[in-house]
Amino acid sequence: LIDDIPISNLTRENIHDMFCMVLQDTWLFEGSIKENLVYNKKDVPDEVIKNACKAVGIDTFIETLKDGYDTILNDKVNLSAGQKQQLTIARAMIKDSPMLILDEATSSVDTRTELLIQKAMDKLMEGRTSFVIAHRLSTIKNADVILVINNGDVLESGNHDELIAKDGFYAELYNSQFEKAS
Repeated sequence: LIDDIPISNLTRENIHDMFCMVLQDTWLFEGSIKENLVYNKKDVPDEVIKNACKAVGIDTFIETLKDGYDTILNDKVNLSAGQKQQLTIARAMIKDSPMLILDEATSSVDTRTELLIQKAMDKLMEGRTSFVIAHRLSTIKNADVILVINNGDVLESGNHDELIAKDGFYAELYNSQFEKAS
């Protein structure tokens, strides 16, 4: 079932439209920044586009470009891996699907940018079923259910606090990533 509708009553296209993905490997096509952000969605107001870009922290950069949101993305426009990732996260915010897949969505960004994007992703995940695949545990800390997988096996499950209290594999991973220097 998806939202109480049997999947046998849905077409493949219906199900596809219910998902939005932000992958580790970003994909942008030759076209304007605005076209890349709205992708195949029609009649998206400029305000929605700009708000999504502000939420992920890429709006100021876009506005510094000669043609702003109309800048054509091609081999002449030099975007960092993090900027490309910010654009794909903004695209997901604009698509506004009920389900979200985030696969290592912050792997290409520095720690400072990750903090900004994490706030945007927390907002993006509100009210959605989200599947988050991550090695950076800060990305999944606020999840309702975390499945800890190692070598294809589910070792533990629970929310962050429950997994920390279990003092198992997750707690060890989490503590190793966030050890404080003494």
